[in-house]
Amino acid sequence: MSVYKFKKNDVYINTLKTHPEVKYFIYNGSAYYNNTPDISGSVTSSIRLTDPGSINLYELNIDRRAEPCTEIDTFDRNGETITQTMVNGYITAFSDDVTDQLTASWYADPADPLKSVANTGLIYQYMVKDATRLSFNSVTSGKFSAGVLGEVFIGSFPYTSKITKELYPAALARYTSPIIAEPSPEAATDELTVTYPGSVTHLRALKNTINHYDYISPHFSYSSSVEPIVRDFDICDVGLISIPTIFYGTRIKPGTMKLDFYVTGTLIGRLEDKNQNGVLYQTAPAGSNGSGSVAGIALYSEGFIVLTGSWDISNGTHTEAYVTLGVPVAPAWTYFGQSISGSIVAPNSSFLLEMSGTSKVENITMFATAPKGELNQSNNPTFINFVSGAFAGVSSDGYMQNQNIGIKNIVSSSYNSPTASFERTTYISKVGIYDKDMNLVAIAKPATPIKKVANRDFTFKIELDI
Repeated sequence: MSVYKFKKNDVYINTLKTHPEVKYFIYNGSAYYNNTPDISGSVTSSIRLTDPGSINLYELNIDRRAEPCTEIDTFDRNGETITQTMVNGYITAFSDDVTDQLTASWYADPADPLKSVANTGLIYQYMVKDATRLSFNSVTSGKFSAGVLGEVFIGSFPYTSKITKELYPAALARYTSPIIAEPSPEAATDELTVTYPGSVTHLRALKNTINHYDYISPHFSYSSSVEPIVRDFDICDVGLISIPTIFYGTRIKPGTMKLDFYVTGTLIGRLEDKNQNGVLYQTAPAGSNGSGSVAGIALYSEGFIVLTGSWDISNGTHTEAYVTLGVPVAPAWTYFGQSISGSIVAPNSSFLLEMSGTSKVENITMFATAPKGELNQSNNPTFINFVSGAFAGVSSDGYMQNQNIGIKNIVSSSYNSPTASFERTTYISKVGIYDKDMNLVAIAKPATPIKKVANRDFTFKIELDI
């Protein structure tokens, strides 16, 4: 085996920026991510333990069901065969009974629920409180400090995420003010008391973020009284679509946002970011009601779509219960995707959201060179020409190979009988990558072995995501 050290310009570390496409189709109260069907498993109705419009992070617990199992274990205790049935729902149980711990570590009766790993039927992560003080971020410092030594802190899989839709009618308050009580004259303190802290909606919480982008376009104004944009998100109909980052990565690619509104399979409206600045214009069908108007804005870095278009997209040809069951209204952009909110179904309407995300992948590129005049020796037994007399001496202790044995000539000739002139030839089938301590960290294999002769050199380009 020949080993070569990478030179200064043989290794590059790059960042690849990719833009994976996303299609999110909504119909009849259900959503479908990238046309993913709902696949049933052998023990579950949904093999990914989530609906087809959701993403299951890491896709753990595939076709698993949340239920404890029963197992039987046989072990020896002081020469006596003991058979125990695990019915207490623990995989690793802890007990103060030292005998139980030594003979059957997975089974302990009675088990301490705080210090035992429960068998839920699902994969999940856990940590044991010890002197290292390591724990999950979801475990507060107070809860960790209150836990006993050896207590098991757990997480839960699957982690799922989906796109959501909220509708804010004009009459719905965007926030409630806190109630502050003044102290009575008889009170021992003159401090104010907050009896109700107040709250803000998700839309109102985006006020500063929306205003931050007003340098891009005046449409990025939470409240505006300057022509031609006169509106206030606090008192107008607004639809808010929230897109988790797992769907798009670091940022939605500007100009790729497209929203299609269908009624009985016919496109009645389309929104696009034609200027790649986050302002959504109605661009299709040509001549449709509201065509060319601004119907909303997209916050690409934060993953939100704010829809304000409240005109009748169908131009009086269709009504449906988009807000309240049994109360038909004309289709509007504020109702886009409303069937996934859980409040209505709207069986005659369907919605398609398309966009491209932005994901950065760290990549290392290595150039491994096979120099001229080198790597023309092989330890493969077929490399040499084994004929009678190949061994100079053979005994019970060993053998000595003839030093003058020839190398097999595999050079093809244009004639049938004679062979071509001899040329030392090998084939490179693998390239191993080693770290500084000569630990093999990667193997690169070409699709077919590469022919190597003495007067030729080869450079293999090897890429690895890190």
